[in-house]
Amino acid sequence: MSAANFSKKFIFNENIDADYLYSLYEDDYQYIEEIFQTTLAHFNEDLNSIKTAYQTNNISDLKKAIHKIKPTFGFVGLPFVQNICNDFEDICQNATSSNDLTSEYQQIVVTLAESKELIASEYNKLKEFNSNIL
Repeated sequence: MSAANFSKKFIFNENIDADYLYSLYEDDYQYIEEIFQTTLAHFNEDLNSIKTAYQTNNISDLKKAIHKIKPTFGFVGLPFVQNICNDFEDICQNATSSNDLTSEYQQIVVTLAESKELIASEYNKLKEFNSNIL
């Protein structure tokens, strides 16, 4: 019997696409933990770039900031948030000012904040899980 048969399986939050994560990282939970940690380390800076660009009515920087944070969500198993970012980026293409984006902006900021909480929660669970592996 191989060692893999004895390995514990981490149960991801239902909002995280575990199959997608496994397709990227297999069951390397240490590496997944590292990806989540790195994501969290840069999250506030990236979110602040989005907020600053919106508040200063800089649509070009807003598109860049959304474009920069977008792949992050794929790396942590949240491709639906990645798609939301993509949609917002598309909407920015036609915007001439921040006022054109008010409701979409408010929605995406809430989505990003909720995503950060989910990533942080999963990161803490992964850290605990990985510390208990033999």
